[in-house]
Amino acid sequence: MDPINKHRDKSNRLGELFAETGIIDHSAIAEGLSIARRTQFPIGRVLVMTGWIDDHDINCGVEVQALLRAGTIDKALAKDLLRFSHLNKVDINEAFRLNGLSRNGDNPTSRLGKLMLAAGVADAPRLVQANREAQRHQCTLGSAMIMLRMITPKTLEGALNLQIMMRDRKIDFPSAIAFLKEMHDRNVSLREVIDDNSDHGMLLRLSKGQPRLGEFLVAAELVNPQIVLSACEIGNEEDNSIGRVMLSQGHITERQLEAALQLQEMILNRKITYRRAVKLIKLVDRVNAPLDQIINESKTLDMVFKLLKAAGLVSEKVTREVACQIIDFEDTVAEAMLAKGFIHPDHFRIGLVCLEKIHRSELTEAKAAFVVNYCARHPGRELEMFSRVNWVELKRIDIQSDLLSTI
Repeated sequence: MDPINKHRDKSNRLGELFAETGIIDHSAIAEGLSIARRTQFPIGRVLVMTGWIDDHDINCGVEVQALLRAGTIDKALAKDLLRFSHLNKVDINEAFRLNGLSRNGDNPTSRLGKLMLAAGVADAPRLVQANREAQRHQCTLGSAMIMLRMITPKTLEGALNLQIMMRDRKIDFPSAIAFLKEMHDRNVSLREVIDDNSDHGMLLRLSKGQPRLGEFLVAAELVNPQIVLSACEIGNEEDNSIGRVMLSQGHITERQLEAALQLQEMILNRKITYRRAVKLIKLVDRVNAPLDQIINESKTLDMVFKLLKAAGLVSEKVTREVACQIIDFEDTVAEAMLAKGFIHPDHFRIGLVCLEKIHRSELTEAKAAFVVNYCARHPGRELEMFSRVNWVELKRIDIQSDLLSTI
């Protein structure tokens, strides 16, 4: 035997395979080898006799060993299959199937593809077709499967959530397969499948304490559900967070992502309600300011709002209509007006600076209202006009509060 094959045979010995998969520790292997030498029994039989493994493990080990020595599979896959068959008490053929793999080596490269194949949602030829379609349209596998009507968006969303739950060790792969198969066969959501299985001792629940980032951003109308599904699929394949994927694709900004993660934590710690968090991230987007600044300026916002009303930039009728739409005092009228776009962000910034000057006694409320109104009369150039204000001259002249009505 040549040195290469000799080394490969030694590294692929049955005892070593069991040890490297963690099924048996090395001390048991050493003890088994000692007994095997004395009794002339095969090491596998000795390990069964001493109770470390059973006949099922031996049969799976021998089959994996043969596939490995034939070069059909590599060492990493051999260990994965052997470990899977040991933990789930299935034979190697079933281990291949349940892991979305085929023995001929023609296997899907993506994790989503493996899950779809294992659950019987799509067979290997259909996955090949979907992969080609994904390459042609430069989209994800899931999007291609939807285009080809192999699955529905509901099924894709459930499959991606199952992948996340597997990553978080809330379910194992066989359970994910069973859930996905039932979802696809019944054309129902993952939550419906989980709720239906709860009567049979399933204690599994989808997390309700902390909102998923994608769902949160969709609720805030910063991204659409299709973008979230695509980013989730890419994140699962690349072991990357969905937020970072959307950031890299330009769908959200760094500021929006930071604010969303902060608000997620605040919701989890019961410092803020979900509805209030959605309102705040909308303000972050609208004003283009950090979340901490938005929170710190929430009281100031009401004062700026009053200043904008005094400048005649806010309609009383619109104010009343927006106030009627506020639920459970989740936000102030000023926040709601800003989030809904009834207050221009530049007007807000100008009002904020004027308010600071009022607090420092550098400006009267009447003059502040005059400045805001003057800048607002130049759409698209508000900040430019504000930068040209001659504060020294403005402080010198006398402006009566009723002067605004004639502007």
